Amino acid sequence: MKIIHLLLAAVLLAAAPLASFAAQGGHSVRAILLIASRTPGQTDARLAPYEPVLRSNLRFESYRFVGESSASVSAGGTATLSLPGGNRVELESDAAGNVKVRRGGASIPVSRPVVLLGGPAGGNGDVYGIIVMAQ
Repeated sequence: MKIIHLLLAAVLLAAAPLASFAAQGGHSVRAILLIASRTPGQTDARLAPYEPVLRSNLRFESYRFVGESSASVSAGGTATLSLPGGNRVELESDAAGNVKVRRGGASIPVSRPVVLLGGPAGGNGDVYGIIVMAQ
């Protein structure tokens, strides 16, 4: 079970810079809940921009979009992204405005899109994943 929690905090990188501060002094952060499957098939078109990163790092055959959420977090503040199925992602920002994701006991910088691995999503080896990115 600890391995799953460690996997939850695994950071998989994509090539996108952190968004600059908005006029309100905060970052807008978006999260996408997906299911990674070992069953061959097409990846949901809404995940197409992230498919190369997902395939190279998660090594599953297909990815299905489940839902998304966004929130704004101000410098020195916190926010929560609520996703389908009771999934939540906690955000925190330091005084300098650097945003981090808190999940599974880890705090991961959101300087690029971050992929968090979740638990099982059915009995056939599918798993939940959450992509978190600054907008």
